[in-house]
Amino acid sequence: MMPLTEKKRGSGDRIYVDTNDFDVNAAAPRRLNWNRISALTTGAKVFIGGVLKMVNGRQTFTSEKGLPLLVIFYECSERTLSAGVMRAGRYQNEYWNAVTPYSLIGGVFSLLWIAQLFFARPAYRAIVLSAIVAIFGPLFPRLPPGLTFTIFYKQLWWRACMYRVFRDIALLPLKYGASNDADGGDSPDYQCRLYKNLTEGMKLPRLIPADKPEKNEPWYAAGVTPDGNPQEPSNPFMAFGLLPGRPRIISRIYNRKALLFETLAWLVLATGIAINVLFAELLIYFTQ
Repeated sequence: MMPLTEKKRGSGDRIYVDTNDFDVNAAAPRRLNWNRISALTTGAKVFIGGVLKMVNGRQTFTSEKGLPLLVIFYECSERTLSAGVMRAGRYQNEYWNAVTPYSLIGGVFSLLWIAQLFFARPAYRAIVLSAIVAIFGPLFPRLPPGLTFTIFYKQLWWRACMYRVFRDIALLPLKYGASNDADGGDSPDYQCRLYKNLTEGMKLPRLIPADKPEKNEPWYAAGVTPDGNPQEPSNPFMAFGLLPGRPRIISRIYNRKALLFETLAWLVLATGIAINVLFAELLIYFTQ
């Protein structure tokens, strides 16, 4: 049994939630090529999504245009698999990728050519200095003093990605037809209901790791409600647990927070690069 934590609200209500449902510090899932998968261990869990067809008398998953085959190897529970997939699908800044080496080589040779072209002309000294500084441009985010800004940028970008994941998770109950605007819903089987009091017997996990609801929002619980209380659905991919507010409302809140942190991240990164460029320009100028 997973440990439970009692959260007290101002009105005296007690909410018992599962504290080990979603770990934002866990390693994010990674995308792998087939040639990097040599063997599977016994008991490995696999999720396969795709078009199921009869091939040589056997049902086989196939990949078609617009409907690619998806294979996921996972170690977590099926209940948290959706959150992990959403996190893996979030855009990650890749400083080094397959195109990077060719881009760097082309850029270095182009800038060297520009520098030597204007080197013998004193009137174009600023152009020569700028070309020399630009050669080391890809290294600027990783060099001091701008390195401090790069570290801060990565933290801000990570938080923005997490808010994007929270936004997607908040909308999961609506995917399966749950209502989020009132106490109850149109579906008798699966609902997202307002709950002011949760009893000790309801050991509900948190879909989003929030200690309290978002501003001016109450707790909502997603699940099947045959007897009026939220219970775990038989389908493990249907969201089950507490949300810190109405799905559509908190999804918009998380979207605004993600935009804010993304903007701050780019501003911080640009500031660090600008400081390093200025430092390099001054260094070259005073050493001439």
